[in-house]
Amino acid sequence: MDVTFRFPSPRAIDLIGFAWSPLFEAVLSLPAVVQPKRTPMHLPWARRCRDLPADLLDEINVLAASLDCFIPGVFEVGLAGERPAFADELERFRAVDHELVAYELSLAFGGRGCGPFHGSGPGLVHDPEFRHEVTTAAAAISAEQETLVRTALDDPATIRERFATLLQRYWDEAFSEEWERLRPRIEAEVTDGARALVTGGIPGLVAELLPEGRWDEDAAAIVVDKTFERTCDVADRGGMLFVPTVYGWPKVLIELDDPWQPAVIFPLRDLRQPEVPLASDHEVADGLRALGDETRLQITRMVAEQPRSTKELAQLLALSDSAVSRHLKILANAGVVSGERDGYFVLYSLRPERIGQLGGALRRTLGLTHAVPGDVPSLPVSLARRGEGA
Repeated sequence: MDVTFRFPSPRAIDLIGFAWSPLFEAVLSLPAVVQPKRTPMHLPWARRCRDLPADLLDEINVLAASLDCFIPGVFEVGLAGERPAFADELERFRAVDHELVAYELSLAFGGRGCGPFHGSGPGLVHDPEFRHEVTTAAAAISAEQETLVRTALDDPATIRERFATLLQRYWDEAFSEEWERLRPRIEAEVTDGARALVTGGIPGLVAELLPEGRWDEDAAAIVVDKTFERTCDVADRGGMLFVPTVYGWPKVLIELDDPWQPAVIFPLRDLRQPEVPLASDHEVADGLRALGDETRLQITRMVAEQPRSTKELAQLLALSDSAVSRHLKILANAGVVSGERDGYFVLYSLRPERIGQLGGALRRTLGLTHAVPGDVPSLPVSLARRGEGA
């Protein structure tokens, strides 16, 4: 089954926008705290969050356990704004219509698949059949889940404020600095997407940022493989958004429901693509293979002291001339040593500059180019200690 976003033409780039949201990203991170084994890419974050105050962790476990399968659109309030700030988004969340809060949170607590229902939309919260379905589905999960659904349906202002309070604490005590770490990566993804859109149209954008989707030339549509089938006329809806995310991994999330703008929320490419070999990897591997033998390491040390011939090295190592020649050939091919004829003999010397190049290439491969001596920094996450404010 597919979700299809139809366009007037492949060049209708004015119908594509990009967005990101600190509040929405914080909400997407909560399931990683609740169920870290299901989000192994985010285990470092989950481990850090173990140090959060126990009462905050308890509240996260209660309210966020249902967000793994369905993220209510009410948390997308910041996607429509320019350069959203968390405080502004939270204020907008607190102003969301009660009916919409009741509808979307009850779906989350009851399970998105707890229907089928006759129709959709916030008005269903007054439908006895809908209320019975979501309540029954929640009760099958736990009594606590049933209580949450009933609160969402009967007193949405209370459940909305409970979420707002949780998100404010989570932001202050855990996520604000994490967002500062993530934002440059997300903004870089948006920049690459915008460049692909301008140069290659919508097909170029899909090829660059959305490997889970494809461009259907005949239908002039973006097609994303999902477990449900829907079609969205992007022009009729006033455009759509591409929203890169870190904590949405591994899912590609789709927003199609009113009043929210249609959107594709997709993981950053570096979370989905295999590691790409660096140009320096081959250089490092050749050098390490040459030096990764005890005899060749001894030869390298000896010729670093002074130039030596094959015969001298053979006597010092108690090896045959042919065995030493084979080792020297490997070291010379890797550029570690060089030979220069001196009369009858060829004298081999170390190439110190090659050792320096090899060390630099190894540091680049390991991402240590800019490392400086000193303590190893902790993960870029700031958490308040128990009993302290943010």
